[in-house]
Amino acid sequence: MIVATYSEYWKTLAVAARTSPEEARTLLKRYVNGPYLDHLVDGIRRMAEQGREPYGEVIPRLKEVRVGGKRAEVTDCQDTSKAGMADRLTHKLIPGSIRDNSTANIKAVLEQSTDGRWRLTGLSIREAACTPPSR
Repeated sequence: MIVATYSEYWKTLAVAARTSPEEARTLLKRYVNGPYLDHLVDGIRRMAEQGREPYGEVIPRLKEVRVGGKRAEVTDCQDTSKAGMADRLTHKLIPGSIRDNSTANIKAVLEQSTDGRWRLTGLSIREAACTPPSR
């Protein structure tokens, strides 16, 4: 359930970031809780004001999932080589926003809500490089 929630979060975030902040909140609250939800919606609002939207997709490459009670940490060496930014009006890729063979070293925190669902409560992108797990 944790892995599925984490993976679906990224797909939903890509869709939500192309909508209004209000609609984004509705889409994301199934996967995100607390102040992190507000942070994401604020980021979507800023992207819209700048005339940008996500382009392509990120591919999660989970390295580790640690669970302790109602809290979990996911370590991901995400493949970002097919993701960039697009112009919000034309939906065309902004040149230079995709880097071949790029990864993002991510640590996500999820908590189990009172309804039993796991939701992200925080996410950070680490500076250190990462190597995705072999497939």
